[in-house]
Amino acid sequence: MESQPVALHRLTSITLGVPSPEESGSFFTGFGLTETAPGRFATRDGGEQLVLEHSPHRQLRRLGVGALDGDDVERLARRVEAWSSSVTVERGVDAAGSPTVTVIEPVNGLAVHISVAPPLEVAAVHRPEVNRPAQQIERRDVPAEAVLAEAPVRVSNLTHLVYATPDQPTTLRFFTEALGFEISDEVPGIIAFTRCSEMHHNLALQAAPVAFMHHVAFEVDTVDDVVRGGSALVDNDPDRQVWGVGRHAIGSNWFWSMPPSSGLAVSSCTPSAPRSRASSWSRPTWRT
Repeated sequence: MESQPVALHRLTSITLGVPSPEESGSFFTGFGLTETAPGRFATRDGGEQLVLEHSPHRQLRRLGVGALDGDDVERLARRVEAWSSSVTVERGVDAAGSPTVTVIEPVNGLAVHISVAPPLEVAAVHRPEVNRPAQQIERRDVPAEAVLAEAPVRVSNLTHLVYATPDQPTTLRFFTEALGFEISDEVPGIIAFTRCSEMHHNLALQAAPVAFMHHVAFEVDTVDDVVRGGSALVDNDPDRQVWGVGRHAIGSNWFWSMPPSSGLAVSSCTPSAPRSRASSWSRPTWRT
């Protein structure tokens, strides 16, 4: 196996199978994505990051991951081939003429599509003034900006997902040993939080009797946007309330999770704790 690391740097997209793409699509536009074509949705900063297809049950059909250049794509293809000769590796070319590779996760047949993608650039946003206890007052004589905001919340980018698998150790080895994801935190044998970027996690792999996608998360700019966006959806349909508003211990991100018609949990969240590639992070021992 090649020792040189592969410069994977972010999630690019997911393709979901759902029983009713139209109903799920309506949820995602209300959630803060923009429909660019039937069944295809874009975030503000990440571009087209969600594709919905018909399926009898909810299903993660494809996971897209970005590499910095074509050399990294080919390097990854060779790395996977060296890891296991039984894993399917399909080379291709995208519309721009750049090389791609699709590899098939060996436990559940999940297609992981690696393509050349620019680094994520999050748009500069206005940070509202916040009054914090025991600190200098930033705002006087006016309500908080979020209280008066009328514009709907737009999500910035696809940030992470949680994928359940019946053979969690093998799926974890595939993503870490073959694809080069790094483990940030884990509850051994139950769930591992892995990353291909400098965020705390992009893909959490959870042990379960069958394969399914537990939830997908999209980043928003502030915790105010988590609350505003979630409130708008729950006000229109109280049954949307599932989990939150809260803050995860692992990852440290604020979140609010709610389901579209497919039953999949979809979260808006603030950025998770960043992890540099050279980090000397000491992982706590997490227990259930």
